[in-house]
Amino acid sequence: MDTLWQDLRYAARALLKSPGFTTVAVFTLALGIGANTALFSVVNAVLLRPLSYPRPDALVALSVTVDGREIGASMPQYQDFRRGVPALQDLAAAWPISTNLTGSGKPERVEAVAVSPNYFTVLGIKPQLGRGLNQADAGDKLGYVAVISYNLWRRRFGGDSGVLGRTIRLDDDPMTIIGVMPPGFRHPAESGRLPVEEWGAINLDNPDTAYINNRRWQVFNLIGRLRPGATVEQAQVQVDVVQRRAAALFPDIYPAAAAPRAHVIPLAERVVGNARPALLILLGAVGFVLIIACANVANLLLARATGRDREIAIRTALGGGRRRIIRQLLTESLLLASVGGVLGLLLAVWATEALGHLAAQYLPRAQEIGIDDAVLGFTAGLVVLTGLGFGLAPAIQGSNADLHGVLKDAGRGSTASRTRGRTRGALVVTQVAVALVLLTGAGLLFRSFQQLMAVDPGFNTKNLLTLQLYLSWPNQPEKGKYFTQEQRLAFYDRVLVAIDEIPGVQSVGLTSRLPFRGSEAAPLAIEGRPARPDETPPSPEGRLVSPGYFEVMGIPLVQGHGLSGTADAKAPPEALINRVMAQKYWPNSDPIGRRVKFDIPDWPWLTIVGIVGDVRQVGIDKPAREELYVSYRQRAGGEVAVVVRTSGDPERLSGAVTKAIQSVDPEQPVFATMPMTRVLAETTAARRFSMLLLALFAGLALLLSAIGIYGVMAYTTTQRRHEIGIRMALGAGSSDVLGLVVGQGMRLVLIGLGLGLAGAWVLSRVLSSQLYQVTSRDPATYAGVAALLGVVALAATYLPARRAMRVDPMISLRSE
Repeated sequence: MDTLWQDLRYAARALLKSPGFTTVAVFTLALGIGANTALFSVVNAVLLRPLSYPRPDALVALSVTVDGREIGASMPQYQDFRRGVPALQDLAAAWPISTNLTGSGKPERVEAVAVSPNYFTVLGIKPQLGRGLNQADAGDKLGYVAVISYNLWRRRFGGDSGVLGRTIRLDDDPMTIIGVMPPGFRHPAESGRLPVEEWGAINLDNPDTAYINNRRWQVFNLIGRLRPGATVEQAQVQVDVVQRRAAALFPDIYPAAAAPRAHVIPLAERVVGNARPALLILLGAVGFVLIIACANVANLLLARATGRDREIAIRTALGGGRRRIIRQLLTESLLLASVGGVLGLLLAVWATEALGHLAAQYLPRAQEIGIDDAVLGFTAGLVVLTGLGFGLAPAIQGSNADLHGVLKDAGRGSTASRTRGRTRGALVVTQVAVALVLLTGAGLLFRSFQQLMAVDPGFNTKNLLTLQLYLSWPNQPEKGKYFTQEQRLAFYDRVLVAIDEIPGVQSVGLTSRLPFRGSEAAPLAIEGRPARPDETPPSPEGRLVSPGYFEVMGIPLVQGHGLSGTADAKAPPEALINRVMAQKYWPNSDPIGRRVKFDIPDWPWLTIVGIVGDVRQVGIDKPAREELYVSYRQRAGGEVAVVVRTSGDPERLSGAVTKAIQSVDPEQPVFATMPMTRVLAETTAARRFSMLLLALFAGLALLLSAIGIYGVMAYTTTQRRHEIGIRMALGAGSSDVLGLVVGQGMRLVLIGLGLGLAGAWVLSRVLSSQLYQVTSRDPATYAGVAALLGVVALAATYLPARRAMRVDPMISLRSE
């Protein structure tokens, strides 16, 4: 221990004697370690940390898909799985809904779930205040009690412990608060942008509830807990048996061509979703940045070791063994890494908070991102590995000083110097190669994002304000103020008039769902074309819209005429279709005048009266699907989105639009108010997040590589000052010296570029899933990033070369 303490004190004194070297090395390491720590905190929170439930490994999700598209499960399916899968200890169902919260302050829209009474038992979580749900709470259909989130309790009720027993109104239903969940608890199947803040019980054991006891009504997320000793694979086999049995009993509901498939997956995987590949790619990228930082510091140590040859030779002459000297030099490296790690951790605290805010809207478990014991342990391990990584080679070479040559001042051409020169060159090659790999990845993502932003969504996104409304639908709808079609139409008509009268509003329309806000597909029957059992039935995107919706959105009318502005439920039902649907189902005929019908009870046959342009409803990166539009006056629903075309900045009118709507109904919440450009930006947020981070890491790698190349060439030029002086004394010109220095540096750079291109060619395939209309081996990207790195490297070698051109031969020779 005394020897270690002695080594540390000596290392500290040695580093303090070289403040310039120490400062550059520490900040270089801090950047590399800080970036790795910050990104690991994200990976740890999202991918590695267990879910915050008892025995989280036993929790599974049953994901039901048709043709690869995820849908919900029906109540009868839930009962089938609950009775027929012995591997499951219990199974809970959750129906995600949104509700209007009124009766205690400003009206507010909150995300909620109607759950089976065993929901909290399956998850193994108890409320912080009050109690959870039980079967008696479910009532006949939906119960009249609620458990609320900790955040809603604090925000709406100020954290009042007397909240239990108080009544709130959710969709005009009086709900008694019976419990408050602990802080940090979140519904594990959240799919929206906002967290779930209210849980209510729903009776799934009542077969008389017709609208729920319907195999076509697929709205439930299923969360189960495995029995002790049971596996996911066993549960999957049993679920498949249940599915085959149901398909045999109900062939009309589960046709062979479109039979649903239930997948049993660990709940942690269901929560993470598609975030894993992008995060692992980014973690690998930031690891490359650390490699470049280590190579930079190793080069600095090698350069510093040359100036310490005499010191090491003297210590060797006085009896210092090679192992002892290596240990001393490694102690200095570990001390450097430790100081850099502490500074990097401080940078990571700030960067982690920024990443949490940046990823909050689209990264699962983003609220859990932070510095914890696992992150601190990772940083500590990184410090040790980094200290050994950049310090081992310089320590071994530094301890191998030429004792006799150094002591006689004749070590300039020693084998050790040549070995160090080769090592420095190898480190430069490594930096260039790794930087090129990162730049190539960033370039591919940038090209992909450019392609995505150039896609025409099918409508004009500029100067367009969007917002959403939901008319309360209580358990006893006949007691609600928007129970009848006439009541809902009257409200929407008054809202349209009130908004249209606002100065700066050019036009206003309604739709049942905005583009990019998910799918609203429904099975469809085509008159004169009976469905075949081996054929997947048509399932276009369906939208209820106001007749002026297409004008507001800028969607062109291609053929026929638009929807009638005066049509109501008694008028002949009309529909518009898009070009994709017309070409798919009537490729060689005119669809105008044909009739179609949603495979939904009580829907009439619809006559196609026109064709409109295609809109990318599901996502900007997804091609337009078949679309069918019906006037909202035929069947006005309770949930609508309002679109407002403005003459200027749409955000400036958001307050006036909200005020106009609440002048019609003061208890009506207005939510998700934002320009359409932001709606579009949210659909590309995950891609933008990956691109920005990888570009940041690539830029950091480029900077560190340029500094490393400059440092090596500057040091090499200084070491060759005597040689350059002789060359110039013998008649060499400035251009000869320039070519000598630049040529030496660019040879290393070209080797690095070659290795980097090969590495990028191999590794870029992992980016394929993140790209859009760009191949992972896009030649333009490879050529562009290679040229960029080559120009930066040329600049880094040119600056030392200019200094070499100014060498005075007489001064250089006299100094020798």
